[in-house]
Parts: sequence; structure tokens; C-alpha cells
Amino acid sequence: MFLRAWMKLGAGRFRNTAGVVAPTILALTLFAGAGSVLVGAQAAEKLPSVEEVLERYVTATGGRDALLRHTSMTLHGYGQAPAKNLRVEGVLYTKDGKMLQKSTLPGGKVELSGYDGETAWDLDAGGKVTIHEGDEIKTIARDADMYYHLHVMNYFRTMEVVDVKEFNGRPCYHLRGVNNWGRTNEQFYDKENGLLLGYAFNTAWRGGKGDATETFEDYKDFGGVLMPVKDTSRDGDDLSIFTITSVTYDNVGDAVFRLPEAVQKAKAAAKTAAKEKSGSSSR
Repeated sequence: MFLRAWMKLGAGRFRNTAGVVAPTILALTLFAGAGSVLVGAQAAEKLPSVEEVLERYVTATGGRDALLRHTSMTLHGYGQAPAKNLRVEGVLYTKDGKMLQKSTLPGGKVELSGYDGETAWDLDAGGKVTIHEGDEIKTIARDADMYYHLHVMNYFRTMEVVDVKEFNGRPCYHLRGVNNWGRTNEQFYDKENGLLLGYAFNTAWRGGKGDATETFEDYKDFGGVLMPVKDTSRDGDDLSIFTITSVTYDNVGDAVFRLPEAVQKAKAAAKTAAKEKSGSSSR
């Protein structure tokens, strides 16, 4: 179980992309390195099924029992944007398909992002609220799924193992799928040890720069579950690195996910505006 979420330093918050723990905890994006190169000597070998690759990853990271043992998670870490010489401290809470991400910027200002099972929102340091709509909500709901890697296929229309490719210097089983909201997502699992090494996808549909990668490295044991400590995201020429410093379990209360007052007001205003627009168009 890797929660698909990551630190989006430009906005000062965690957010996953891949499609993404998982996740996405912390998000969900992906591949550092020179690119994916076909490992020619193994091109003709019999490939495993998607189910075999995904189940092997579950086993490699601790097994189903270890992943299901916990009902909530708190993840602490920090994000860095080398080009901006910027470091942001972050914490992510997740439980029951909900999440809250808190980012503390240099100078102490705080930005929040959350999903309460219905509303996906951002609250920046200046008090501006963004209420997400459409497919963006689906990606955020996926990123809030603490158990994403136990049922990856719930989020995909199709998925296949297409070949063996080199990713971040390692030969990987290369999976390509189309998720439930019609976006292509590629996943790379280490051929030798079964661990997930990265994702590849395109972010243009949600305002990103286009082709993006997310690379996972330095897996460590947190409470019986292996997670990648280092998460490197590239979106066009933007680079950010998220590092996990601690993970604790079963310490998140439901009140954590309550919508801030500013978000409640923005949600109510958006609902009223939508009703007025609908009424006007029907006259």
C-alpha cells in the first residue's frame, strides 16, 4: 500500500498525480532518469499478467494483512523544489477514503487541501478557496484511498503488461492502462523485486505542463509496510522531491476532515450560483 500523494511545491501542498498514497498516500506524475528503454534481450520473454504484477507488489510491501491492519495513517515529510531553493514541511492524514494535507511554507504560512468523501478543496495561505469539479474529484478520491494497491483495477477500465522496459536504471514490467475517467496511466514495477518504481502520465487536461513522471525510491519499513521514502515528480520542466520522515497509524479522528469555515462558505456560494444559472437557463 503506497498512498498516492506528493508535494506540489508550486502551490505549497501535497497532491498525487498518477492516477495518485495511492496514492496516493500521498499521490499520484512520474519518471526520473533518462527515459524508458526496451530491454532487448528480454523482449520476447513471456510476460506475467497484470494481476500477477499487482499481487507481487502487495506481497513485496508487506502483504494484505499488514496493509489492512491499520484504519488510518498520518504521514510527515518535507517537499523541495530545487530550482526555487524552496522547502515545505508537510503532513497528510488519511482515513476511510478521506484525506487532509497541510503544508507549512517558509515564514510559517499554511496551505490546506482536503477531501471529505464528497468535496475536494484547496485553501491557500491567502485564504483563497478552490472547489474541485468533475474528473479532478475522481483523481483526488483515488489519492485518498489508503488501500489503493489492494484494488488498483477498481480505478481502471483497462490495463495490460505491454513489455519490459528500463525505468530509473532498472528493468521493469511496464503496465499501461486507461483509468475510469479516460486518462492513460503507465506503471513500472521492478522485474527483480516487484516494487513499484514509478508512474508516467499527462497532466495537460488538469492544467499541468503535459508529460509527467513520478519516481519512487528508497523503500523503508513503516509499521510492517514498505513505502518509498523518496518521491520525485517531474511535470514538464518542474521538479519537486518529497521525502517521508515518519509514518504513524490509527491516530486520526474524524474531525480532522471537517471542512474549514471558508471552504463551507465557498461551497455554499458555488451551489447557489449553480442553481441560479440553472434557473436562468430554463426560462
